[in-house]
Amino acid sequence: IIFRVNGDVEAGVNLTLSIGQRSANYDTIIPKSALREDTNGYFVLVITVKSSPLSNRYIATRVDVEVLAEDDTSAAVSGLSAGDFVITTSSKPVEAGHQVRMVENP
Repeated sequence: IIFRVNGDVEAGVNLTLSIGQRSANYDTIIPKSALREDTNGYFVLVITVKSSPLSNRYIATRVDVEVLAEDDTSAAVSGLSAGDFVITTSSKPVEAGHQVRMVENP
């Protein structure tokens, strides 16, 4: 890395540099607990509704996402649609294709 310093600076003077990152706005931010990874890359499980004669069934469906940025608790991703219900936690292991129940008010 090469820095160009302008002003009254002499050899032997200590300088402190701070390098920041520009802030950015992201359309979709999810909890990192929803983010999964396998050999094909990052993905999340979303709820897909399938109608049946008796009622609606809720199925976990894999959606591949691209991680744009992340911190300790959240990840900004692309690849999700507005209104997708992302599975963040579950009481039992959930895989793509499993039927699930949604909790109204946990």
